[in-house]
Amino acid sequence: MKTWLLIGMSLLSLTTQAITVEVVGSAPLTSSVSYAREQALEDAMRQASLRAGAQVSSTQLMDKGVIEQDDVRVRSQAQLSNVQVLWEDQLNGLYQVSIRADVKPEAMCPASTQRYRKSVAITGFGLANPAQATLGRLQNIEQDLSRVLVNTLNDRGAIHALDASQTSLYQDPRRAPSAETAQQRLTTSVALATQFGAQYVVSGVVRDLAMIGEAREHVARQSDTHWLSLMGFEADSQARRFVVDVYVHDGLSGAMLFQRSYATEGDWDRRRTEKTGFATPQFWQSGYGHEVRGLLVDVVDDVDEVLRCQPFMARIVKTRGQKVHIEAPAGAGIRPGDKFQVYRTGTFYNLDLEPRTELSDMATEVVVKQVQPQFVVAEMKLGAEHLAVQRDDMVIAW
Repeated sequence: MKTWLLIGMSLLSLTTQAITVEVVGSAPLTSSVSYAREQALEDAMRQASLRAGAQVSSTQLMDKGVIEQDDVRVRSQAQLSNVQVLWEDQLNGLYQVSIRADVKPEAMCPASTQRYRKSVAITGFGLANPAQATLGRLQNIEQDLSRVLVNTLNDRGAIHALDASQTSLYQDPRRAPSAETAQQRLTTSVALATQFGAQYVVSGVVRDLAMIGEAREHVARQSDTHWLSLMGFEADSQARRFVVDVYVHDGLSGAMLFQRSYATEGDWDRRRTEKTGFATPQFWQSGYGHEVRGLLVDVVDDVDEVLRCQPFMARIVKTRGQKVHIEAPAGAGIRPGDKFQVYRTGTFYNLDLEPRTELSDMATEVVVKQVQPQFVVAEMKLGAEHLAVQRDDMVIAW
């Protein structure tokens, strides 16, 4: 008896930003030079595509425990642009071609057509080392970083971002998120999502705002800066780091959906005595602010992409006969006539007795009849009592 075994593995990059790569392709000179050149160029372009991520699949055909066929396929759907041939050469029976190209990875869920705006609460970003914010008076970064993300996400229109900047998800930012147990994460993020009526929660920690080389040059710079400032001059600008961790939690289960650390550096060319503040016009005009702005664009791109791949979910808050009230704002883009599937929420425990949220398909749907500013009214074919639909069940659009 023959058995097929299919193993798939995805190695896709998250970011959808294009990257520039340089690769060398090669092909044997077994026939004409023009054919070898064409094959070498294809090899170079294939290598460039794989730099942006790949999907690896393995198919095995087994007969009585013996592998008869073992195929491994590597596929990339990255897009190449601005392809330039750098050099070509013939060496040891091979034709080689070097190219430079811009590579844009395949989107995480390119086939997704889900159009509803998901509600996302953006919490305050804790400072792992508050003393580093003293230079430039950047302490307001704990609230204003999240507000920058809120405004940018809302401007894009795909997400309904809510300002929860006065709330912190972690008691000790230095140890987030590893210090938080699964139960704490579930309780905190779910409670926050329920409070704001959000489907997801975005949080984070500012890890580093230090001047590069500050520890080695502190004494000398302190003396030089003092005398220069007395004479009306300022010391030369110095590179400063910016490192931030970003987390995305599901507001229903508390599970972490995304975690990534971002880092950059730029010239801090503001006066050391200036109270610049974070996200002020003076901050954005600095070389440092320019680099931070670019990094935050990457953060928004990734959060946008992660949440785009998630289903739209809203909580049922009231049932009466065939009518169902759903907690979803008008800004989510729901319209009369839209249909949603109904799911029952439940809890089960894994082997470590940790709670997990489970959604069970109730094989029924609701049709939206009214869209109010803060909620939606829908109807079912049968009464809620016949289908056992109750408060805290969910409606989902995939």
